[in-house]
Amino acid sequence: MRLGLLSDVRDALAGRGPAVSSRRWPRELRAAFPGPRRRVEAWVGEGAAFARYVTPHGPLFLKYLPAGWRDERAFARLAREGAYLRGLAPLSPVPHAPLLHRALDPARLRAHLLTRDMTDETTGWGAFRTDAEREAALCEIVRLLARHHAFWLSRPELRGEWGWDPERAVRRGARIAAAPVPDWTPDEVRAVGEAAQALPALLKSTCGVTLAHGDIHAGQVLWPVGGGPPILIDYGQVHGAPLGEDLAHLLHVRLESADRARLGPGLREAYRTELAAHGHTLTSTQLAAEERAGLALNVLTTARQARREETSGVRDALRRVTEAWLAQP
Repeated sequence: MRLGLLSDVRDALAGRGPAVSSRRWPRELRAAFPGPRRRVEAWVGEGAAFARYVTPHGPLFLKYLPAGWRDERAFARLAREGAYLRGLAPLSPVPHAPLLHRALDPARLRAHLLTRDMTDETTGWGAFRTDAEREAALCEIVRLLARHHAFWLSRPELRGEWGWDPERAVRRGARIAAAPVPDWTPDEVRAVGEAAQALPALLKSTCGVTLAHGDIHAGQVLWPVGGGPPILIDYGQVHGAPLGEDLAHLLHVRLESADRARLGPGLREAYRTELAAHGHTLTSTQLAAEERAGLALNVLTTARQARREETSGVRDALRRVTEAWLAQP
């Protein structure tokens, strides 16, 4: 860690990229966006660091891996987000923050992405003050998901790194179920085992492959101040998957059971209606099959994450998705 930090600082001082600091841009980035810049704010978050700037080129947003991190998972997510924003996002009608510059150094696990900063022209989830406003915003999120999924469903671009391999998902699920973590509850062990066993049949009932966001929640959406369609952000976990994976994540990983029982029917219908409006009609039974397959995938993915990360947030997610799985008829 110390040697990596010293190496990164030395390269930053010499102007070599990718960026590892919000204060000192690498030579390549300065050449692409010359002139004075004022850093508005900077912070380190989960999986990356961030900074906002005022520049002659407009407001800019830098996402990067700080000096000394050497985090393979964080690098992979930033590389994946850059690949999506560069190659696939321009094809989609779903609004996104345009990619202006990216740099990757796989050998040293360094990366940065530069996009337009949309902070001053959008609001986030915190702007909704009442339950009614938040519930309406959740409906907008599932409609946004439906538009994203409808566009990418069965597209020829979903191959290679963007493809979906159901057999690999089944094998990975079996490995997770075969090695439960000692601190999992009996219900969690049961849910993971059942999900792994049911997954092959559930996947056969799905009707196509789309591009899943992979980590959808309220914080991944921005709303333009002047109105207009919401903007989907943070594509570090985007991947090919069945239709129901994102919907199941939002309903069963992010919502508590009481909220899911109250809001779920309306959210499902909003998703189904928007999907149909964009050329993909599913019956309620078909959508339920997609969601059930997506729930199984989320049980296994969350369990896999819980093996790596011993945080309260991941533990709560595993509890919620376990409760959802065991509550099924």
